[in-house]
Amino acid sequence: MKGLRFYLVSICFVFLIFVSTVCQAVEHVAPIAKSAVIGSDLNHWLPADSFITIKDDEREISVLYSEYMSSSKRGIVVMLPGIDQSPVQGNGLSYLREALNDDGYDTYVIPSPSFNYGPDLMKSAISSTDSDDTQKSADVAVISEMALNDYKSELVARFSALYKTLALRESEHIAILAFGNSAGLITEYLATLPNIRVDALITVSAQLANPSRNKHLPASLSLVSPALLDVYYSYDNPAVLHTIKARRRWAKRNSKYDYRQRQLFGQHTQERQHQRLRKELSGFLRQL
Repeated sequence: MKGLRFYLVSICFVFLIFVSTVCQAVEHVAPIAKSAVIGSDLNHWLPADSFITIKDDEREISVLYSEYMSSSKRGIVVMLPGIDQSPVQGNGLSYLREALNDDGYDTYVIPSPSFNYGPDLMKSAISSTDSDDTQKSADVAVISEMALNDYKSELVARFSALYKTLALRESEHIAILAFGNSAGLITEYLATLPNIRVDALITVSAQLANPSRNKHLPASLSLVSPALLDVYYSYDNPAVLHTIKARRRWAKRNSKYDYRQRQLFGQHTQERQHQRLRKELSGFLRQL
């Protein structure tokens, strides 16, 4: 009997040592930030002379630059990818960058800042678990205003650093082409700067991932001083589609006569959509 007890105790002891060893060996390793992956892809696939360096108050930032390739130059387009949107993947950004060069524009692509999803997703999960009200849980924002503000601060800092250089070229036409949440956040920023020297703002699927912020986006779009082309897709994000009518109404209310809204039918990943978007951009910019 004593031998059996000793045997069982020995097995338990060995098992505890094994579990302890495994727990120590398997440590949580945070995933690589998507912005770092995108940066690595850019450095791998594009030559070093495809980038220029701009400086803000504290650091240097690499910007993807392409020179115009037509017989005459028509202006400058600053491109702001959406959150975690790569300029070299098959999402239309790479195509548009080269197409705009062929149409006579220098293009500057500002890499998207890192976006911190983790804390907000955890807070949302905890709120949903603790709440007894199903409807209240459904209304919890996945991305908080604080997370959006952090991303916005970094995005604006990068844009401002580049704009300080471009604004010195008084004879150049400057346009901004922004996507997704970056489009929504740069719109909020431009709405507070009535005297900024930007000739055109083109937003593609402009939205804000926080419902309370997204509700006020139509009003912000109507307050920007540059001429505005607001592009969306027929199968776009609900955050975009639910505000389309409100955008037109606010543009009318605030007498934004240079507001244009265009719908592209189908999915934004389709190759023909990139060509249609180029056509819309070219037509709009030629009118300026």
